Amino acid sequence: MTFYDDPLNRKCESNTNLLRTKDTMECLAANTIFFLETSNSSHLSARQACAVESAALHHPEWQVRVLFASSQPLNLTNSFMELFTLFGNVRFLRMELDFIMPGTPLWYWYQKGSWRSSPHKIVHLSDAIRLCLLWKYGGIYLDTDVIVLRSLSKLRNAVSFDSGTNLGNSFLSFDRGQSLLRFTLADYVSSYNPYSFANNGPVLLNRNFKEHCKPKFNNATDNICHVNVLPRKSVYPIDYSQWQVYFKPQTATLSETAFNSSYVIHVWNKMNSDGKMMVGDNSWYEMAMKRHCPKVYELVADIGYA
Repeated sequence: MTFYDDPLNRKCESNTNLLRTKDTMECLAANTIFFLETSNSSHLSARQACAVESAALHHPEWQVRVLFASSQPLNLTNSFMELFTLFGNVRFLRMELDFIMPGTPLWYWYQKGSWRSSPHKIVHLSDAIRLCLLWKYGGIYLDTDVIVLRSLSKLRNAVSFDSGTNLGNSFLSFDRGQSLLRFTLADYVSSYNPYSFANNGPVLLNRNFKEHCKPKFNNATDNICHVNVLPRKSVYPIDYSQWQVYFKPQTATLSETAFNSSYVIHVWNKMNSDGKMMVGDNSWYEMAMKRHCPKVYELVADIGYA
């Protein structure tokens, strides 16, 4: 399986690869963190901005790229967008799928267009794009409903359990062209179901990990794909069924030690769209915002909630 050789790629150095978007072109190194905003919004919400700031704060030497599906120009005067002028390693880009998909196993699937009629189109595109970006460029993908608590730079070819035995896809770290990505992308095309919400995301990743990587029963990290499987507490310390815990008032002592074993906290925005972090409640989420996205928290403190 080969990579698409963009004729403009000659402008990039040997250790970088060209990313073309609606408005610009840039050469990306493997030390890139990707976020996706696929709801067609032209700006970030407070929680999304916190995810981005926390990633940038803990990775000052890395590139942080937020790709928007928005068909409209980005609203760079929005408060949660404007604050990133202070961060030299963050850029906002409008993605162009006609440039991202070529050279990946999903190019034919994308051109065929069956995904366009899916009731879960946005979710399926998000699942597809994150795999394609890591396949083509390497780096780290993160959902926008996370807060990064410490550097992820040493986590190469890594995923995390999001339950006792299943892998999540809210955090993915892979080298360019990694074998598990290759298997998963090929299976995405052959098994695509436009009417299944989750079949093309974590379910797909789990199936290919178990089938092709042959993990040992009692040690998933012992596998032939050389994928480092992190324990659930590394990224998903609170189960999705208990998402409310992130937003409940806590004692200061407990909050200081709650996530000592976590790299990231994932707060399950799909489940908690009606939940709010109230300023002054001293919830786990508020404590994490204060420490890991302080610029965003300053804005949120004026609003009163996030």
